[in-house]
Amino acid sequence: MKMTIRTKLVLAISILVIVLFSIASYLFITEKKSELAHDIYVSSLAFARLTAPSVAYNYDLYMEQDSFVYFNREMAEVFQQTDDVDDIKVISYDGSILYDSTVDVEAKYVGDPRFVDENLMVQVQSRNISIQFLDGSRVFLKTTPDGEIYFVDENEIRVTPPEDDALIAYFVIPATEKYSIFYGVDYTNLEERIARMQIRIIYLALFGIMLGIIMSMFMSKRVTKPVCELVDGAKRIAKGDFKTRVEIKTNDELSFLGSAFNEMAVDLEAGLKAKLYQERKTTELQLATKIQEQLIPEEIPVIQGIELAASITPAGEIGGDIYDFLPMGPDKLMMYLGDVTGHGIPAGIVSSIANSLMYGYSSQGSLKEILVEVNRVLKAKTMATMFMTLCLVSWDAKDQKLSYASAGHEQMIHYKAATGKADLTPSGGMALGMIDDISMITKVIDVDFQVGDQIVLYSDGIPEAWKSKDETYGMERFQEVVAKFAGGSAEDLKNAILKDVKEFCGGYEQMDDITIMVIKRV
Repeated sequence: MKMTIRTKLVLAISILVIVLFSIASYLFITEKKSELAHDIYVSSLAFARLTAPSVAYNYDLYMEQDSFVYFNREMAEVFQQTDDVDDIKVISYDGSILYDSTVDVEAKYVGDPRFVDENLMVQVQSRNISIQFLDGSRVFLKTTPDGEIYFVDENEIRVTPPEDDALIAYFVIPATEKYSIFYGVDYTNLEERIARMQIRIIYLALFGIMLGIIMSMFMSKRVTKPVCELVDGAKRIAKGDFKTRVEIKTNDELSFLGSAFNEMAVDLEAGLKAKLYQERKTTELQLATKIQEQLIPEEIPVIQGIELAASITPAGEIGGDIYDFLPMGPDKLMMYLGDVTGHGIPAGIVSSIANSLMYGYSSQGSLKEILVEVNRVLKAKTMATMFMTLCLVSWDAKDQKLSYASAGHEQMIHYKAATGKADLTPSGGMALGMIDDISMITKVIDVDFQVGDQIVLYSDGIPEAWKSKDETYGMERFQEVVAKFAGGSAEDLKNAILKDVKEFCGGYEQMDDITIMVIKRV
């Protein structure tokens, strides 16, 4: 079959583009891989040197006191600082592995002593930072009095620095007089970035081939003018001029293409408007979600006499529930849990306002005065259809006294260790934002809070959690679960309640925000 000039031109340009892209891609990927490997080496070494002392310090601070939860939390924050380290071990100078992040996930290791092999033992007992490469070689880092860093072997004989693209297996950092810290390097990010780069290059190659085909077609006089007109119209659309139209009257496929182009311009104009609107709404929703997440305390405060746990599970991206802890000095802590009617953006806005008001008025003194002032502002500044129930609790560590004031909120559950029963505390008050003045309605109640007792604050998302359209979780089951699991820590009771609610719902849609706070007297 005889090929036309157009076909030959298209074939020649396509082959040329494929060859050029293949060569350029190979050189680019090779160079980029070397750069990324070097970047990972530099960043992971800097990360290891920076964090090793704090890892050793936290191990002494928490693990020696069997506080694995706090140590594990600190380690989680360490891992969040980098994606290039996937394994951290704390190793004593006798070679015993005291902590292994890949194994000791849920609790402190208990069992027969774990020891490193002889090869790693040399690095553990060295006073120099050591680097183990994937090819089996290793070097040690030394520093001259002038601050120059150079590489030596295990006999401290200077050696040639490793290649920039050498892949690291792990670092061993001498952290203290007792420990060395092992950092295992992970190249998953490098491999993923290279894979993504290869995909982009393939797309770029395909684009280049198509561009070559278009360029060859331009050489045909028959299509030069209409193709140029189409290209010009496409450029105007790319700049945002969706009123652009082309007129091609060749009575062939190009004429049909011109008509399709004009229809596309109309569709693009309508589609872009819809997309811009949706993107704006999505961005606003994401921003509102981020703002609300920042209102939730990042850490649970520690105060003498009580143990705390709390969490919130919104039904949607924006929720109407809120809780916070407000320290009033070294011996006093104020905490609250609130629930705005409904959920979504309006409820999220009201809960954010209430959070700011609680923070601003927390210096008023008494619980009653705080609720009265917050109610006054919410009534004046929010819609008449929006209101908020809230339970405000204070703990005085010096006087060992727990008090609360309710603004129409759900009754607290009080587990009494002496009787083993979970009873409801007295309710009272009126939801914030309903009337101008709640001073005559709001009362402060003192709780007989003994050692071992636990208080559970919650939003109505728990008792009203649905298993089906006809059955909800209910207060009776709620109190039974509290009484059953109240023997452990505040965190254990919180987790047990949430687990039971989840199992009860069995995957049924969550209709309301679920917020819980547990206070245990210790």
